[in-house]
Amino acid sequence: MKLSINDESKEVNCSTLKQWATTELKNVKGIAIAVNDCVVPGSKWNSFALKDGDRILVIEAAQGG
Repeated sequence: MKLSINDESKEVNCSTLKQWATTELKNVKGIAIAVNDCVVPGSKWNSFALKDGDRILVIEAAQGG
């Protein structure tokens, strides 16, 4: 399926957000993920089904001030 990840089109072979995150991201700690402009809590990643054309935004926590 084709997804837009941080405004970049990518072909993936994952059915859930958790599967995508663990295979595509180096570190799943300290991040938030929004799908189609809605933040998906980490507790829902296992059951959150991805669909062709979904837009994913990965937000990484950063220290500083």
